[in-house]
Amino acid sequence: MSLDCVLNTAVRSAPPWYPCPGTLVAARANADLWTSEGDRIPRQLCRVCGRVCVGVCVCALMLMMWVLVLSGATAVLLLLLWMLLTCLPRRSGQPTHKTSAQPKDAHSRPLFSLSSLLPHRVSPSLPGPPSLPLLGNLLDLMQDHLPGHLTSLSRCYGNIFRLRCGKTTMVVLSSAETIKEALVTKWSDFAGRPHSYTGDLVSGGGCSISLGDYSEKWKAHRRLVHGALQRCCAVSLHAVIERQALALRQVILDYNQKPVDLLEDFTVAASNVITSLVFGKADNKSSAELRRLHDCLNEIVSLWGSPCISALDSFPLLRKLPNPPFSRLLKEVERRDDIIRSHLEDFKVSQQRSANPNVCATVYVQMLTETHVHMATVDLLIGGTETTAVWLYWMVAFLLHRPEVQASVYSELCTVLESRYPRYSDRHRLPYLSALVSEVLRIRPVAPLAVPHRATRDSSIAGYFIPKDTIIIPNLYGAHHDPAVWDDPDTFKPERFLEGKGASTRALLPFGGGARLCLGASVARMEVFLFTAYLLRDFQFLPTGGKASLPDLKGVASVVLKAKPFRVTVRPRP
Repeated sequence: MSLDCVLNTAVRSAPPWYPCPGTLVAARANADLWTSEGDRIPRQLCRVCGRVCVGVCVCALMLMMWVLVLSGATAVLLLLLWMLLTCLPRRSGQPTHKTSAQPKDAHSRPLFSLSSLLPHRVSPSLPGPPSLPLLGNLLDLMQDHLPGHLTSLSRCYGNIFRLRCGKTTMVVLSSAETIKEALVTKWSDFAGRPHSYTGDLVSGGGCSISLGDYSEKWKAHRRLVHGALQRCCAVSLHAVIERQALALRQVILDYNQKPVDLLEDFTVAASNVITSLVFGKADNKSSAELRRLHDCLNEIVSLWGSPCISALDSFPLLRKLPNPPFSRLLKEVERRDDIIRSHLEDFKVSQQRSANPNVCATVYVQMLTETHVHMATVDLLIGGTETTAVWLYWMVAFLLHRPEVQASVYSELCTVLESRYPRYSDRHRLPYLSALVSEVLRIRPVAPLAVPHRATRDSSIAGYFIPKDTIIIPNLYGAHHDPAVWDDPDTFKPERFLEGKGASTRALLPFGGGARLCLGASVARMEVFLFTAYLLRDFQFLPTGGKASLPDLKGVASVVLKAKPFRVTVRPRP
């Protein structure tokens, strides 16, 4: 039977008011079926997932794709199942389409009712969107701006809801309260990492601190690297950041107020801070070696967050099929390992002639294996470069939209510090600058979904039973845009963090929490504060043209939430 016959059978058997799968047809003209009051685009009731949609039915297209992927008896069974479900008469009670703050009852949809007969890993009472057989909620997880989409789902299903992808069950936490309960209060219950096919490939078989599973060996690894990093920071971090901030100042002055994209310059500055701590050396922007490393790490971060690759963890069958993005990822991981290996070999030679303290020198004395040293270096380079550079880029983007904030910070710096550059110990005397840092961390958390956690034992969150091995996704973006905590959460307002304005930094979770707190959180806090202070003391950031030249503030979401490329004119302060 052809796919056209299947679709035609579904259309003929469906009630006359029901839309045809995969096509845009008229829906009933009831008031509750319009997208909004006065909007002339009718809502469509998807025959596969039971949701309201406008335009082409994505679910039907996904089923077509799966029919092409699967072969033989499996494809026939899938087609028959789809025919059966699309031909089932709809229940008399129609789902309401009004937005509600309470979790929706998804059990009224035919497919969800059938899928609920299958074994699931979480209590049935846990709310969540309906899922498709085999695919689960793959369509939700393939959204372009996943943090924003999960935050929208939390408005419908509550601050804790479940998603399914293949055999994997995920629980999304979208409030500071639920995230802290899981990551801080019950940290030992949720300190694990998911068993991931792709994660093992990029982490040396789980030997990295960021992706390694919770174990005694992992605790020793993290404790050793964190201790070495803290000792080096105590000795030289402030001086290293000051040196790189002044170097960045000179690079910007050399542009002579020409329009420029500053992301690469921010990346070099942030990278040199961490390489100075790890290897005891820094590079300039023209370094071919530095460029190769950055290009490689950026590509790995970008590829690893793509749906084509993340789907391999939930659908093992897809690993047998051609996957160009996955092939590229493997090549980039191999290239990364060659570059890091070369750095470590050079370091061993130079260390014989140097007595300067650095992270690698300390770690090499006590580290578990050579692979642990290698992956600790990767963790520090990715975590210490990408996140700080992207944060600075977001800071400039938002300041272009609100130039009066720049003026307020500059006035504060001149009044409090007069002519000298700030130190990190001055942060309590610079409340507006500190508020700016907190607001950028809130509105655009660089790692919006953190890294998924795994329940190491049966536990609970917000009263819901969470079985062992359930995947936990801390939606930091959602927590930072929770209207119950933040007034006007989608608006950039640094003044909300000033004394008496109601906002508290205690509700901020930009670096996660608990046993999995970001390894370099203290380094990042000092970096963003000092780099911002130096930049706003010496420069004024201006758009290159009118409103059309202002940067887009939605960003591109992958593992890291980045601002889209933009150019800016940088004018030196008198």
